[in-house]
Amino acid sequence: MNKGKPVIEADFCGVRMQYHADASLYLPESSTLLVSDLHLEKGKAQSKAAPLPRFDTSEGIAKLSAAIARTNAKEVIFLGDSFHTNLHAFQLPVIFRQQLLDLAKDRAFIWITGNHDPDLPEYLPGQIVPNYTASGLYLTHQIGEDEAKISGLICGHYHPKARISLQIRKISGKCFIQDETRMIMPAFGIFTGGLNILDPAIQKLLGKTQIAHFCHAGKIYKLPVDRKIFLKS
Repeated sequence: MNKGKPVIEADFCGVRMQYHADASLYLPESSTLLVSDLHLEKGKAQSKAAPLPRFDTSEGIAKLSAAIARTNAKEVIFLGDSFHTNLHAFQLPVIFRQQLLDLAKDRAFIWITGNHDPDLPEYLPGQIVPNYTASGLYLTHQIGEDEAKISGLICGHYHPKARISLQIRKISGKCFIQDETRMIMPAFGIFTGGLNILDPAIQKLLGKTQIAHFCHAGKIYKLPVDRKIFLKS
């Protein structure tokens, strides 16, 4: 496996991209930051059924704040499932609402709705939309039947991850996965889990030639998916 970096810069559909090891994507020419699937308040939503630490929202917003500070983005686009449920989006504590308002000062926030949060609350700063176009790229949460052939599409929803076999050990991590015209972003959230990039649900959306940007231990690695180091389980 090649030597990883904190950031990898490359073109996707003619647009310059910076792939960051924290699972964010930055478009430097338009100063646009993309993040997907934060699933804020997941710890609170699942604390009864399957207990999780309930600090995921504070950590998730802190992680978002760090990404904004690092890039000084003038536009931040959320690719859906920003909240784990609609109910918890509407019940978000005031302290977290204020933190989001503070982060949105002097920049545009665009919230794309997801399957977990189809009806976002009006207190959120910025626009709430079902999809969005930025730098000629079509941004959505989940690829619908009418969107399957769109070129320059970036989505979230699937929480792609990869498991890689090295000479002495196996490692796992979040993963950007793309072909020549479509990209699926990894989940930016803290407790989000993931779906293996070799799973048929992901593979059926992409063409034969695929590139993965694999995130692990604060670094990101660019790898062709045809390499045998990728494991199905």
